[in-house]
Amino acid sequence: MRFLVRADRDTTVVFEPTAEEVSLKPGETLTVEWFAEKTDGMVSLEEGDLVVSAPSGGYTRVWGSDGTEIYVGPDSGGDAR
Repeated sequence: MRFLVRADRDTTVVFEPTAEEVSLKPGETLTVEWFAEKTDGMVSLEEGDLVVSAPSGGYTRVWGSDGTEIYVGPDSGGDAR
């Protein structure tokens, strides 16, 4: 599954299970892709942070507004920053 996160204010996005954090400014986006057979991934708003939890047995990859992959865990691509 692939989806887009677009910030309308300063936002912190937390990726679970790795607890990696990405800060977004208004207008910035993240493209998030889940790789898994299960569909139990979840996105929630918790204490002002957006929390993206990978599906069971799967992993998450993320790209910033400029198309650069962002490190959010060991399955991020080799060029992730």
